[in-house]
Amino acid sequence: MGDFFGDYFVRPIWEHTGYNMVNTLAYALVALAAAYIIYKAFQKYKISIDREFLLGILPFVLLGSTMRVVTDSIDTRLMQAYVASNAGSFISGIYSAILASHLLDYSYLTVTPGIYVVTAALFLAVLAICNAFSKRELAKYVGFALWLPFLLLLAPMMAHFVYPLIAIVVAVAAYLGAKALFLKLGVKEELAPLVVFAHALDGAATFVTIDLFNKLEPACTQLGKCYGEQHVLSAGLGNVLGFTGYGFLLFLAVKIGFSALAAYIVAKDNAPEKEKNYIFLLLMIFGLAPGIRDCLRVLTGA
Repeated sequence: MGDFFGDYFVRPIWEHTGYNMVNTLAYALVALAAAYIIYKAFQKYKISIDREFLLGILPFVLLGSTMRVVTDSIDTRLMQAYVASNAGSFISGIYSAILASHLLDYSYLTVTPGIYVVTAALFLAVLAICNAFSKRELAKYVGFALWLPFLLLLAPMMAHFVYPLIAIVVAVAAYLGAKALFLKLGVKEELAPLVVFAHALDGAATFVTIDLFNKLEPACTQLGKCYGEQHVLSAGLGNVLGFTGYGFLLFLAVKIGFSALAAYIVAKDNAPEKEKNYIFLLLMIFGLAPGIRDCLRVLTGA
């Protein structure tokens, strides 16, 4: 059992090999179980899954993704390179302190699945405190205050703006198309097209990073520092049309299609509105979190 756990769960983290069918399935089952338990807790404590809840959780999604990219910048030595080339500057002093602390180094708590656990724990703690004082609307401000310092840490390293911009434009176009389609199909839930936006952002970010950045930027073409896909299913989809040089267009198309189908099925279900909102929210998070991370990563070149 020790060898099994090490081979499928421990080594993929430390060796940066990403995911395999075993840990992918295990993480999915754990995520589903955790989502069910959390939903039951929300029911018990009468926490509504409404617009205010959505606004409260979004900054924490940004927080988790941004923290992850700060870790990427350390793991790829981008932050160390900045310190070396800007010795004596204020920001290099901050970076040096972060590097010396090792708090954001590549570890179980700063990469998937640990980063999801850390971010969820922070959100639930903040939500519980705000809810106890009947100030649930403050959760979004706390989340924003926690996220902003990490975004500012990345700001000096941002250089490749065109790639995340392309991903955002594609995601917005997918959102508008899905919204128009859903209206024709009688789907009026506002969260349904946002699910498509979230997964289109993830798919588009993967496409522009692997199929465009890797072909156009010297970091890959000259230095060999190229991006790759670590998730099992998405890597498989990317390989189907890999011979074209733009294999991840298929991944993008599948993400948009399946997210639209999933959102439509949830919207047409007869479940209570708060239950449907919770499922919409989960679907959005699992698209937004990697999508934001990929956009920020290619933006910085981490």
